[in-house]
Amino acid sequence: MAKTIVIAGDKGGSGKTTTSHAIAHGLAMHGIHAFHISTDPRREILPAEARRYATLDGRDPKALGAILDRLGEMGQGVALIDGGGGRPDVDRVLSKVADLTILPFMQSQTDLRVVRADLDRLPNAVGLPNRWPTQKWAREVADRELREELEGYLGRLMSPVPEVNGYVSLLRETGAAPRINPPCKQLAMRVLERMELSLFSLETQHDRKAVTP
Repeated sequence: MAKTIVIAGDKGGSGKTTTSHAIAHGLAMHGIHAFHISTDPRREILPAEARRYATLDGRDPKALGAILDRLGEMGQGVALIDGGGGRPDVDRVLSKVADLTILPFMQSQTDLRVVRADLDRLPNAVGLPNRWPTQKWAREVADRELREELEGYLGRLMSPVPEVNGYVSLLRETGAAPRINPPCKQLAMRVLERMELSLFSLETQHDRKAVTP
C-alpha cells in the first residue's frame, strides 16, 4: 500500500517545501517510488525531468483527491504532500489521510510557539527541528530553548536536521546538488524509522509510473 506523508505547519518560512523535496529526493536515492505533491497555490510545480521523483500538481482539491486515489490504486511508493503555510484547516484535513504528519520548525521563539500550537491541534503529528545550528555553542543554545519551550512534547520530536548548504538547490529547476545526497538519504531513513518502516517494506522503483488526475 502506498504511504502518505504530509509536511504541515501554520507558520510560513519554516522550510516545509524544502523538507518535502528533501525527503522525496532521499527516498528516491534509496530506490523508492517517491511523489512530491504541491498543494500551495502560491507555489509553482517544479519540473520532474531533473529529479529522481515525480512532481505532481495538487493545488486544486479535486486534482489532489484524484492523485491520492491513483496512488492508492498503484499501491506502492511514498507520497510527500507539501501542505503550505498558514492554512490550519487544510493541515487538519490532510493530516487525517496521512500515515505521518511532519511539522518542520526553526530555532526562533516564534517557530517554537507556533509548532507547540500545531502539535496541540494535530495530535498525531511530529515536530522536526529544521536548519538546526551546527556550531557547538549555537547548538547548545538552540537545544536549551527547545527543551524549555517544548517540554512535554519532546517525545513527539524527530532529531534535528542540521543547517546544510545546498538544500536550496532542491527548489531549482535544474535539480539537487550532488553534495546534498547523503543528508537527504539520512533524513529519508529517519522518516521511515519514525513510521516503523524499512527499505525492505517498500517496493523499490524500476521505472517511474505516470500519475495523472
